[in-house]
Amino acid sequence: MKAHRFIVNGLALNCIDYGGEGKPPILFLHGGSAHAHWWDFVAPAFVEDFHALALDQRGHGESDWADEWAYGSRHYVSDLDHVIDTWGFGAPILVGHSMGAHNVLAYASEHSEKLRAVVALDPPPDYTERAVEFLQSIAQKPARRFESLDEAARNFKVLPRETLAKKEILEHVARRSFKQHDDGAWIHKIDRRTMVREPSRVWKSLHRITCPALIVKITKSPLLDREVAKKMVAQFPNARLAEVDDSYHHVMLDNPTALIEVIRNFVGEFK
Repeated sequence: MKAHRFIVNGLALNCIDYGGEGKPPILFLHGGSAHAHWWDFVAPAFVEDFHALALDQRGHGESDWADEWAYGSRHYVSDLDHVIDTWGFGAPILVGHSMGAHNVLAYASEHSEKLRAVVALDPPPDYTERAVEFLQSIAQKPARRFESLDEAARNFKVLPRETLAKKEILEHVARRSFKQHDDGAWIHKIDRRTMVREPSRVWKSLHRITCPALIVKITKSPLLDREVAKKMVAQFPNARLAEVDDSYHHVMLDNPTALIEVIRNFVGEFK
């Protein structure tokens, strides 16, 4: 495993490279408040057939924070466009979860011709006003400070809270979610301003996504209703619906084995 640093829109973005260079790229995008290492239990399964990578989106993980607030869908889409245009790996399959899935769909609605395919895991087709207000209320709270990485990891929680993830998976992600500041305190790596969302309206643009698409409903997650998912798929020229059982929203942590199978069944034709 190695890392790339892409200079995009004045920010250095970190990208984990799991291997498979020279093969068709598959790029994984994490959800809000997460980071690229959330894919550590999924992405390596694809290196036999693909060049597997995972991006820390701006304000997350090891990527730079914006000087002024710049965390709307348009900013993530612009970053993604610059990365894909300049990275030299060719047209990717994009796989996104939650906010990352929303960004994947927003990007694909504008740049479908630059992609081999897209996979959207439990995507919010459009953010409700209530959801935007809830996230903004969290953003206004100060970050918690911990005396050690061990203490920070013990207090790590996912949002939404429900999870079936094994203890070792949560600990792996937790220990990569904090950084130590100059005063010695350990604080979550996320720029809390990323929770002030300015989301694109994706639903009305789904018909413009002409590349093959897979929408994945997570059975225990209430974020994407099954009937809404079916209506969503019907908007695409070329899309299908799949489901992952035994998982809440954070599917790459709760049931990585089933998720790998669902993605592999779809992307196999794009090797």
